[in-house]
Amino acid sequence: MNLSEAVEEIKDRVDIVEYISEYVELKKAGSNYKALCPFHSEKTPSFVVSPSKQIFHCFGCGVGGDLISFVMKYEGVEFFDAVKILADRIGLKLKDVKPVKGASKRAVLVEIHKAALQFFQEALRETPEARQYVQKRGISQESLEEFKLGYAPRQKQALYGYLKSLGFDKEDILRAGLSKVSDSHIIDTFRDRLIFPIINIRGEPVAFGGRIIREDAYGPKYINSPDTMLFNKSKELFGLYQARQEISQKDYVILVEGYLDVITAHQSGFKNTVAPLGTSLTEGQLRKIGNLTKKVLVVFDSDEAGIKASKRALSLIYQNNMTGKVMLLEKGSDPDTFIKEHGPEAFKSRFRAVKGIVDFYLSLPGERVDKVRELTGIVSRIDDPILKAELLKELSERTGISETYLFEEIKRQRNTSGKSIHHSTQDRAINTLPTPEEILIMICINYPDYISKVKQLIRPEQFTSLSLRGIYEKIIGHNELKNLHDILTQEELSRFTSIAFKFDIDEEMIEKNIQDCVKKIRSKDLKRRLKEIEMEIKMAEKEGDDRLLSELQHTLQNLLKEGVNEGIL
Repeated sequence: MNLSEAVEEIKDRVDIVEYISEYVELKKAGSNYKALCPFHSEKTPSFVVSPSKQIFHCFGCGVGGDLISFVMKYEGVEFFDAVKILADRIGLKLKDVKPVKGASKRAVLVEIHKAALQFFQEALRETPEARQYVQKRGISQESLEEFKLGYAPRQKQALYGYLKSLGFDKEDILRAGLSKVSDSHIIDTFRDRLIFPIINIRGEPVAFGGRIIREDAYGPKYINSPDTMLFNKSKELFGLYQARQEISQKDYVILVEGYLDVITAHQSGFKNTVAPLGTSLTEGQLRKIGNLTKKVLVVFDSDEAGIKASKRALSLIYQNNMTGKVMLLEKGSDPDTFIKEHGPEAFKSRFRAVKGIVDFYLSLPGERVDKVRELTGIVSRIDDPILKAELLKELSERTGISETYLFEEIKRQRNTSGKSIHHSTQDRAINTLPTPEEILIMICINYPDYISKVKQLIRPEQFTSLSLRGIYEKIIGHNELKNLHDILTQEELSRFTSIAFKFDIDEEMIEKNIQDCVKKIRSKDLKRRLKEIEMEIKMAEKEGDDRLLSELQHTLQNLLKEGVNEGIL
């Protein structure tokens, strides 16, 4: 099986709507599906997926393409690696398919992380001090296996030497973030630490977190892998892979702060628990949670830092059209210590005292009017009209302030901040009439049998749009268009998808469409050429160049005849 055949089989067996719905929440919109774009921050959906055309396009940031394009963009990988990801999904073997040179860097990094994971797990089994620390923290054998915990030895090049012995290249090991250069020497990123593998939603190890096991050890208590081609800490959550099914079944997620909070919660039956990676909650992390549920329970410490983090998390949750509640623990207590001291049942009993966003804000110390203003600010940033109305109603009921006055405050804040309601450009973009050049390109792509005919009727230089001219030149150079990735750049693919959403081609009307488009393109091109000749004639008259003037007038007459004969003048 060659690469083109593999691509064709993948596209036949993997539906783009089904695949993308695992990453963003798609909602039916006519014959298409809409969502908030996963590639840029937005409040109004402008990301559209077509099930009939098997393409996507964002009318906000301009990104578009097919299924493979989505995987390339979302995972940050090259073409071959995207094909491999999709092939693995359907169990398609690519043994005889060779990647293009330099296209499998992601695959190499994944293999390095898998090897490192095995190394850390083996090191934990062989290091008594590390095993004692695990027992001291109450981590069960089941959790060790479920979360694949490990240990990084103290030696400066323990992991590096192991990876080198497996044949991995020095630059790839450094690129993976598992070793680094220090004072001209290569040393391991993680040393003498308990290792928490960070596993993406597909089950691949993409990074690691490390905690010191000796309290007198040098350096920060926790460190994470640096951002790499595989890993962006603002987009991943610890425990999401292990919690994904439970989150979907219970239809809510418990958000805690640390690795051990997650593990202890899972051990105690709260298997829908996840944690950000040492940072505040981000929109990227919420998008991943949002694919599984729209309900978040925030369980942070009740000290000043925990209160601040809870407020920020709730604000972000509602801005992303999700709902959130808060469960506060005693100061200095986190889920890990609370469950170990009081037991799972005591933790579960706390669920009866969770607070919604309004009650949580109103229960905090401070001026009531300031808290109401903070809440109206959050309401103003919600796009979902039902969610916004519900929250506004609750705020009015809890405070006794009329919804009318609260709405006036929302409008005042918008005017003060200079923000206006954002309207998506998606509908306008789709409803814009396609140009003749765009229609011809779509005909050639969707019906390659017509390429030779179109090629005879229209030359690339007759296209007025330079970007479309480039696409057209590439298309007419191929009689078979099995894989657009072979001939078009990602930018050109995005332009193609923006065109594709504008119209559908009726196969019975293709001949007529070609005739109409050719006539309009030729007419526009001829008028442009006539205008240029007229300008050159004026210049020749001004300079008194009679010979050139005669030639130009002759050319002008021929162009006019051509236009009359073709019926375009």
